[in-house]
Amino acid sequence: MIETSIILRIKNEEKWLRECLSRIFDQTYKNFEVIVVDSGSTDRSLEIARKFPVKIFSIKPEEFSYPYACNFGCRHAQASKYFVFLSGHSLPISRTWLEDGIAAFESDKILGVYGHIWPLPDASFWEKIFFNKYLQFLTGVFRKNIVNKKGLGVLGFTNAIIRRDLWEKYNLDESYGVGGEDTAWADYWFKKGYHAVKSPKFSVYHSHGLSLIGLYKQLKYWKSTKNPQPFQLLPYRKK
Repeated sequence: MIETSIILRIKNEEKWLRECLSRIFDQTYKNFEVIVVDSGSTDRSLEIARKFPVKIFSIKPEEFSYPYACNFGCRHAQASKYFVFLSGHSLPISRTWLEDGIAAFESDKILGVYGHIWPLPDASFWEKIFFNKYLQFLTGVFRKNIVNKKGLGVLGFTNAIIRRDLWEKYNLDESYGVGGEDTAWADYWFKKGYHAVKSPKFSVYHSHGLSLIGLYKQLKYWKSTKNPQPFQLLPYRKK
C-alpha cells in the first residue's frame, strides 16, 4: 500500500524539473508515488516528467488555481496517509527530506508539516539576501517549531505535508484561487485543536529571480491572500 502521494504542480518548469524529480526519487524514504498536475506546459516539462516513474494528469490553463490543482491531485492519489504538495521548481534540501518530514508527525494532533524556503542558485541578489539561510540560522529559525495559529507562510504549499484523513473531511477551499488556501485550511484545523510543525529538515530551495520591487510586490500579494480571490497571473514573476 502506498503511504504518501507527492503532488507536483507544474507549468513550464523545464529548468528545474529534472533536478526536482531526481531529488525526489533519490530519497531514503521510498513508500510514495508522484502525481504530476500539469496546467498547460508548452516547453519540455512533460518530456522530462515522462522520463521518471510518475503519473501525469493535465488540467486546462483556464481551469487552474492553486487549490483546484492541489485538490485535483489529491483526488487522483492513492496514498493511505499523507499528501505532499510541491512546486516543480522546489528542490528538496537533502536525501532525508521526506523521511524527516514524515517523522515530524509525532502525534495525532498534527495536521501538517512544512519547512523553510532557501534561494535557488539562480535567485536574484535580493532573494539571496532576504532568504539567506545562514543569516536566519543566527536568528534561531533552525529550531523545529510547533505552530497553532495562522500567519504569513504558515503551511505554505510550496512545500508541505498534510494528512489525507483530514483533507477528506475538509478539502482545500477553492475560493482562495490566488493562494492562501494552505493557511486557511490549517486555520480550520487549528480551531479544532490541531497544530502544525515547521521543521528545518523539511525545507526546499525555491525562488523566482525577483528584483527588490518584485519582492515588495510579492509580499503585498502574500498579504492579500488572507482573503478569498479568483486566480490571476502575477506580472512581476518570470512565470
